[in-house]
Amino acid sequence: MIEIKYVCSNGEKYNLIGDKMRATSGYFHAYEWTPNTTEREMGVTVNAFAKEPVMYDITLTVRGKEKERKRILNKLTNAFEYDVVNLTPGRIYYGEYYIDGYVKKSSNEVSGENNSRTDCKIEIYCPYPFWSMEQQESFYPDSANKGKPYTFLDYPITYNYDYSRKSAGTQNWIIDHFRDNNFEMVIYGPCADPRILINGYPYQIYETLEAGEYILIASREKTITKHLRNGTVQNIFAKRAKDKSVFALIPSGVLTLNWSGEFGFDIKVYKERSVPEWN
Repeated sequence: MIEIKYVCSNGEKYNLIGDKMRATSGYFHAYEWTPNTTEREMGVTVNAFAKEPVMYDITLTVRGKEKERKRILNKLTNAFEYDVVNLTPGRIYYGEYYIDGYVKKSSNEVSGENNSRTDCKIEIYCPYPFWSMEQQESFYPDSANKGKPYTFLDYPITYNYDYSRKSAGTQNWIIDHFRDNNFEMVIYGPCADPRILINGYPYQIYETLEAGEYILIASREKTITKHLRNGTVQNIFAKRAKDKSVFALIPSGVLTLNWSGEFGFDIKVYKERSVPEWN
């Protein structure tokens, strides 16, 4: 059975298809794009599509004795309110996909004529209207001797020529998705002016990192921060390379990554869809 759950921004988790509480109405598999158009003599020209924030109306049916239902509903309300007052969205999971949002409206009533059930009707407001599934990969310095081979070029017959990737700052990665991807990139020290090529496109920051320090690039938020060993976080947005955007989305498909091999880094891509995949 697919997992559907709500995770409050304080870390508390609530199973939405459990024995005591279950989503009994509502729908996540609906979406709409808004076209940006220019009028023509006959019809319009479509210039782009945009997306508005999305809202979901869900009914959670809580079961059990009255005292137990009140306890569950009180905990739910506390979690929903925590997200709102702290401006830190909760997260709704549908299988491997999730979307961030706030429960901005809620009402409770007895479920039909059954006094052992209460319907909690909620409205979830999602400012970023995409469901995401994460895919992450680690790329190690050559000194770690952990580079991954180009396994899909292994041939059933042995040839004298080595078609696999060399170890010096080169690694392949496959992202199976239909569009380019937002990402977070973490670059670890020690290194100076780290530069990473993804299918030939450069991502570079002009900064020096000591051991135990790292740089975080977040494409959605358009932020670049340096994290020091003592916990200090510095905004180093101005130290990005200016000729090519370090926030350029990472393409899907077969990727070749090249770097000096002197440092390691992690990349997490967000494989975004308007609705979660059916499972």
